[in-house]
Amino acid sequence: MGDKRPRSKGRRSGPRRWHRQWHRYLGAVFALPLLWLVISGLLLQHGEKLGLSEKKVSSAWLLKQYDQIPEGMPTVTRAGRFRVAGWDGEVFVDNRLLEESGTLVGAVALPAELVVAVENEIFVYDAQGLYLDRLGEESLPAVPLEKIGIDSANRVHIRTGAGQHMLGEGFFEFELASPESEVVWSSLSESVEERDSLQQVLVEGSEFTWSRVITDLHSGSLLGKIGRFFVDLTGVAVLVLTVLGIRLLFRRK
Repeated sequence: MGDKRPRSKGRRSGPRRWHRQWHRYLGAVFALPLLWLVISGLLLQHGEKLGLSEKKVSSAWLLKQYDQIPEGMPTVTRAGRFRVAGWDGEVFVDNRLLEESGTLVGAVALPAELVVAVENEIFVYDAQGLYLDRLGEESLPAVPLEKIGIDSANRVHIRTGAGQHMLGEGFFEFELASPESEVVWSSLSESVEERDSLQQVLVEGSEFTWSRVITDLHSGSLLGKIGRFFVDLTGVAVLVLTVLGIRLLFRRK
């Protein structure tokens, strides 16, 4: 009886210790993403009450993730008192986003009109910059347009692969123009300052809501494949934590 050895707890407690350690490590590593999934899920659940579908995103960084703000540099030209800019297919007049779009070629100012040319169309605005008319591909001698300019008689000239043409009065017709005509052609230049101001215009006019952002953050799609993989990994971690917790509970009993 005196030779009985004390029980060794190390062998029996080994698996439990291993389970406990992994439970602790996984809980520590995935605490933040788990917390975010819970919080974002609650926000989505009560999104209507919180007004998330009405609140607009005012972060330029977030809007860039959704391609709401173009990359690259805008091109700018001066047409009379108007400053016309083009940025990745968007057209602006005096920092006002137009509904019309296209790759900006140039712009010229007439006494009572502003004429803006994109590659496949020409848009006409009044002296206040309000839309008046459009000349589509069917109304032009050829596309794409390469240049737009104005001569001393305030006649609009365009240059295409089919040559140089002059638009008639009211822009209803056009005729070939002599290459020797004295034309002041509209020229484009890149502008860092204009990019900052145009970006602010797009941010202020954005219709993008926080409901979409939180939904994409909850699913991980905002960060692309990496975000979706991390969300999946967090889900697997929850399963492992649950299994380990149950095993520890039954082993303790």
